[in-house]
Amino acid sequence: MVTVVVMMSSYNGEFYISQQMRSILDQKGVNVEILIRDDGSHDKTLAVLDKFSRLDNVTVISGHNIGWRKSFMTLLEKVRFSSEVYYAFSDQDDIWKADKLMTAVGMLKKNIPMVYHSNVTTMTDNETVIGNRFSQDFEPSLKMPECFLNGYGVGATMVFNSQMLSLLRKHRVTQETNHDAYVMALGNLMGGVVYDKRSHILYRRHAGTATGFGKSESVNAPTLWVRYKRYKKNPKNVFSHRAEQILDGYSDELSDRDKKLLHLIAGYKSNFLYRLELFFSPKFKATGFRKTLQIKYRVGAGTL
Repeated sequence: MVTVVVMMSSYNGEFYISQQMRSILDQKGVNVEILIRDDGSHDKTLAVLDKFSRLDNVTVISGHNIGWRKSFMTLLEKVRFSSEVYYAFSDQDDIWKADKLMTAVGMLKKNIPMVYHSNVTTMTDNETVIGNRFSQDFEPSLKMPECFLNGYGVGATMVFNSQMLSLLRKHRVTQETNHDAYVMALGNLMGGVVYDKRSHILYRRHAGTATGFGKSESVNAPTLWVRYKRYKKNPKNVFSHRAEQILDGYSDELSDRDKKLLHLIAGYKSNFLYRLELFFSPKFKATGFRKTLQIKYRVGAGTL
């Protein structure tokens, strides 16, 4: 039976984290280990986790508050490596179906760095189901630049093989970036990505949610206003920083085409011709008109 090491970053999650931990420990068909980094919680989260840490397969690390992005990147650095092990990310407030990890492992190959992600069923804080985030006919693009710009991979659904972890550890990220988008980008650029149309997770959205669109009935189809508020709240330059990090770590392994595109994205703020090319080129697009419009706006505003 294969082993999956689940990495979780916790922060003030006392209300939901026990339920999520139990759903991870109850996974079928795989051996589970859990590595948790607490990001400076000031509620009873650590007290709750202390009970789970008495189990042989649960490790809790207590740290100071650095934010969930850096916290997950720290977990990628600290998690034990084994060529026979698979790895997964977890939020602290979801509920996993018992076949989640087993299904993911069954869809991953081992000859290349590879990432699995799936559909999600969103729910409110009181477990009222909102619906699946993606329709059954949804197929995420695997082509550049769409796959780099879309942001479709939900970190809480991701499982990846040891080859992907080895690839991730070849370069230490020095700028703040979303762990899931970074892993997805490397998978698309230098390995493989597989998407599961089925949902194996109840994805809780509530007022205290650190990622996503928070507590909203429009969580699966956010309005332009909701997207704009999220854009104003989140760090800027996430795409350009991500491109810069990938170039710093993997430039010699990228195709010439991908390298050129990443150079445009990474350097557009200091090179006016790069900015013009990204803004006016019909090839620089995300999937769909609305998302492409958002990307073009970010180019013009200097926040890509």
